[in-house]
Amino acid sequence: MKLLDRNRMEEKLVKLVTPRKMAVAFTIIYVLSLIPLLWIGWYNYPSADDYSIGRECHQIWMESHSIFQTLWKGVVRAADDWLNWMGYFTSNFLMAVPPSTFGVRGYVLTVWIMLGILTASTLYLFHSILVKAFHADKYITHTIAVIVLFVSVQCMCPAGRVEAFYWYSGAANYILVHGMSLFFLGLLLSAYYDKGKKRVWDLTAASVLGFLTGGGNQMTALNVAIVVLTAVLIITYRKNWKRCRMLGVPMGLFYLGFILNIAAPGNWVRAADASGLNPVKAIFVSFYECLDRVIGEWTTWPVILLMIMLVPLFWHLAGNIVFEYRYPVIVVLFGYCIVSAMMTPPLFAVGNMEAGRLQALTYLMYILVLSLCVGYVTGWCRRKTDAAIQGVGRASGKDNTVSDVRFSPNACLCLMACVCLWLFGSALMVIPEPYYFTFSAAAEDLLNGNAAAYAQEMENRIEIYNDNQGEMVVVDELSSQPRLLFFSDIKEDPEDWENRAVAKYYGVEAVIVDKRE
Repeated sequence: MKLLDRNRMEEKLVKLVTPRKMAVAFTIIYVLSLIPLLWIGWYNYPSADDYSIGRECHQIWMESHSIFQTLWKGVVRAADDWLNWMGYFTSNFLMAVPPSTFGVRGYVLTVWIMLGILTASTLYLFHSILVKAFHADKYITHTIAVIVLFVSVQCMCPAGRVEAFYWYSGAANYILVHGMSLFFLGLLLSAYYDKGKKRVWDLTAASVLGFLTGGGNQMTALNVAIVVLTAVLIITYRKNWKRCRMLGVPMGLFYLGFILNIAAPGNWVRAADASGLNPVKAIFVSFYECLDRVIGEWTTWPVILLMIMLVPLFWHLAGNIVFEYRYPVIVVLFGYCIVSAMMTPPLFAVGNMEAGRLQALTYLMYILVLSLCVGYVTGWCRRKTDAAIQGVGRASGKDNTVSDVRFSPNACLCLMACVCLWLFGSALMVIPEPYYFTFSAAAEDLLNGNAAAYAQEMENRIEIYNDNQGEMVVVDELSSQPRLLFFSDIKEDPEDWENRAVAKYYGVEAVIVDKRE
């Protein structure tokens, strides 16, 4: 009787936790977690480079109200920066045309743009890898991607949140280009498996995005260059170029953009004022820096718990796809090298990884690589386990093959236990430390009024700027500095670069902040 009751309970559990229901449930959770982030974005305002880099396009728009002339000015600005400041021409253009170009309230779109491209590109990459390449279940694939997104956004290191999602100049250079790179890699995979018009579209889009990704921030460009080179070596080793020759165009255009990026005259201009590490030392320090941040900062208990949730999902997928997981150690080491390589360009250029945007981008790559490594190692374990079970079956003359049409009861229990533990642990953490997660940080500053007060102070400043054209302007120091919105502010010195940038942007003689006693 007890065995019968247990079987009934397990049957109900398996019917309750289905791949489709899981996909729907986790999507709802992820979308709900984004609401505070998008809501607080309504109170977001430009700062720092948004004024200095975005000034010229803004002025063209105010004079002409021509989108074409405004965008063309962004192209001209990108070309000038390529010659005189920095080689990443794609990022230079993106930073030159912030949403505030067409009106300061357009800046509220920043968080929508960044979260939108990060979400869409991650979903597309996982779909390309698991569904198109391995014909895996689309609902489980979606659930895996959403969990990765939740970890990427909500568990991001506090130092990187502002510059990843709310400060446009930093986010456009790193998060937007990161999203482009994920689309590019996903399109390469799709082009290999699609046929007809779909393949033509894949190749066309991959060619455009490949060139733009190569011209983006050098952290992302270097990483993609390594991944693409690895793919080229594997294709060559397997003598598979006959089928893969169509990928040569987007790959070639990517490397064209990458070469133009690293060979730009402006890189040498900027390097003259930098104090970075020599190339060999930068590489070795990258490995140390990666290990130090992964162990000391980024692998928190929520990250570990959510990665554990991926194990039963990848275990289930491995039982239904045809793939030999032969090299788990090599894959994990390659993943470690990829994340470490992300740190090499800034260490070479400036000698450190302190900027929040650099940490945010590397953290995103770490979570992506970690999830894929979890999937590969889990698949390897599944293959070894299945081989052992089949060996026992052959020895006993029985067929021990297990059907994987639905989740097993143990997988259902593991998933539900992880969710409950995460909810319980999160409640314990958020009560004493409301800024622990990204969504709780947003909710805290919305509820305590910091976000609204900050927006009102910024609006008052803009009104003063507009009412005092051509004059010296003195503004009060900001009393509210929300954790997710505040990046930097003008100083008491009117000759500070941020003060000069704001003064030129709004057409006043000079700007000074009055520090309150």
